[in-house]
Amino acid sequence: MEKDENVDYRVIGNTDLTASVLGLGTSRLTSVSTGLSRRQGLGLIAAAADQGINFIDTADIYGQGDSEAVIGQAIKGMRDRFIVATKVGYRFGEKSGFLVKAMPLLKRALRPFKGARRFAASMRNNAHDSNLITQDFSAAYLVAAVDNSLRRLGTDYVDILYLHDAPSGFEKSEGLFEALSLIQRAGKVRYFGISAEHDDALKTACSNPLLRLVQTDLHPSRSRETFSSIEDAGRGVVVNKVFSRGQEEAVSAFAQRHGVTVRQVLLGYALRQPFVASVLTGTTNRDHLSENIASVRMARHLPYEELGI
Repeated sequence: MEKDENVDYRVIGNTDLTASVLGLGTSRLTSVSTGLSRRQGLGLIAAAADQGINFIDTADIYGQGDSEAVIGQAIKGMRDRFIVATKVGYRFGEKSGFLVKAMPLLKRALRPFKGARRFAASMRNNAHDSNLITQDFSAAYLVAAVDNSLRRLGTDYVDILYLHDAPSGFEKSEGLFEALSLIQRAGKVRYFGISAEHDDALKTACSNPLLRLVQTDLHPSRSRETFSSIEDAGRGVVVNKVFSRGQEEAVSAFAQRHGVTVRQVLLGYALRQPFVASVLTGTTNRDHLSENIASVRMARHLPYEELGI
């Protein structure tokens, strides 16, 4: 993909991947709760690409695999123009077997109804507690999951594979790193990383040479020591959430003082951090996507040192 003057690009950590500083997150791309059709999903990806976004983030669990399938259709014939990241490590439990098989029909039937969207969102949020989905980082499952993701994406490799929501102690899973090495030697994955919220898991990624990237939130409670460790280890950081919790008044006042929105401040602040390579925007709306791109342009030169956070 040719570089767009409206979007900045950065090398992700110590990889050879040059990504747009805004990436397209697709967790809701084909979800019932968004009401977005497959055609609209394809249009959203095309709009992102037209505006210079070359970084697409998904997971095998998103939309029961439909997110990957839509992305595969959208990038067909121009795979080398995109950096594609996906995640594995969740599997549907025994209780969810029928639901997964029936979901394509349910999506079409329920999409027009707002009440159904709220119901679907509630089911997604409670999937862990109800054992509809469970985590599995076993070697056998990871190898199979990668093959399934490649099939849905219609490609023979992904640029980044994350271990999805890796908990503390994930590295103790038997055969985990041997499986990752096997997958990489087969040419199926260029770089591995983890998506995680726990500092212990993030620090583990800094000590293993196979894990070259981390995806996490930019939360005020995140240890600065953790980010220092990540930066010192040369790991690339992709931010999936930007928070202002605890600094709402300061951020709001700063935004008002400089004639910008709070969202512009948060996106710009995240991208001012030296350890951040890209920030994911999880919108399903083309106008919001354009607004986010404009936000980054407007927020490039704001005096963030005034914020004191």
